[in-house]
Amino acid sequence: MRQARHQIGDQQRSPNRPQPVVVITGGSSGIGRCTAALFAERGWRVGLIARGEEGLEAAAADVVAAGGEVETASADVADAREVDAAASRIEGRFGQIDAWINGAGVSFYAPFEDISEEEFRRVTDVSYMGAVNGTRAALTRMRRRDEGVIVNIGSVVALRGVPLQAPYTAAKFAVTGFTEALRTELIHARSRIHLAIVHPPATNTPFFAHAGSRMEGGVPRPMPPVYEPEVVAAAIYDAVTMRRRSVRVGAATVQFGILNRLMPGLADRLMGRFGWRSQATHAREAQDLRDPAVFGAARRNHAVHGPWRQPGRDRLPRLGTAGSLAFAAGGLALGLWIARSHRNGSE
Repeated sequence: MRQARHQIGDQQRSPNRPQPVVVITGGSSGIGRCTAALFAERGWRVGLIARGEEGLEAAAADVVAAGGEVETASADVADAREVDAAASRIEGRFGQIDAWINGAGVSFYAPFEDISEEEFRRVTDVSYMGAVNGTRAALTRMRRRDEGVIVNIGSVVALRGVPLQAPYTAAKFAVTGFTEALRTELIHARSRIHLAIVHPPATNTPFFAHAGSRMEGGVPRPMPPVYEPEVVAAAIYDAVTMRRRSVRVGAATVQFGILNRLMPGLADRLMGRFGWRSQATHAREAQDLRDPAVFGAARRNHAVHGPWRQPGRDRLPRLGTAGSLAFAAGGLALGLWIARSHRNGSE
């Protein structure tokens, strides 16, 4: 695998080969913006799609500072025509699109019965249909040469549902199913287009400030352990350049999936008991950052990081023989993780 990455890098640096092009939806903040800068550093030209002009301009400045070329397009990913028009704009500037990353998403924190039909549908339209619309726009262009990589961004909550986020959890489960179904169609067609999915853990980004909320006991926060967006960006880059099928980022994400597969009833009880308080905070910094962006663009530029940094979570752990070690340590690690979530959620 290291050799494959080296070969791709050599192709990108070759003077006879144009710099590859990546398009990122949700590229104005958080994971998307961080990923854009990483691709620029590695020699890619970057197309950014998001709703807010101010955030797009700031993210574009990051790409330029990283040494890359950038084209931006304002679009609501819930609207297929807007996404297609954005793709055409980027294609008109750079030519063929080599990779497409569906990173746009939004959540709403509240008990299911307190979330309106309109709110539920909006989260679904952005977080699920946004990936569908982006994939359609990418496939339309990649099929012309039967080549390219599409990466859908899932979530740790696509491996195990959590309380207070029913629409977002359901949307990410749907993204996973959609990805698997479409991948089999591409295999059947003997297509060279590669489809991957990356499942991030709770990540220190403005995502939680942008989420809608009608929860009691504070404002939304990530459920610990919380990783830095640079970790997720690196995993996305590997998914593109090494053509990974599915990536679960971080040990907690792996263990979460193991727990739900082996002991789903226990996972139900743990989430029912600890899942509420571990997703809420009274911290003043988190309250000051609140800028819900469910139905419209954020009112201000929110950059890459949020206020929830945990030292030591800025890189992926080396798991070694991941299968056996994760299985053996999963129960203990998750017990400690959920206990920590409960303790930190009361802060």
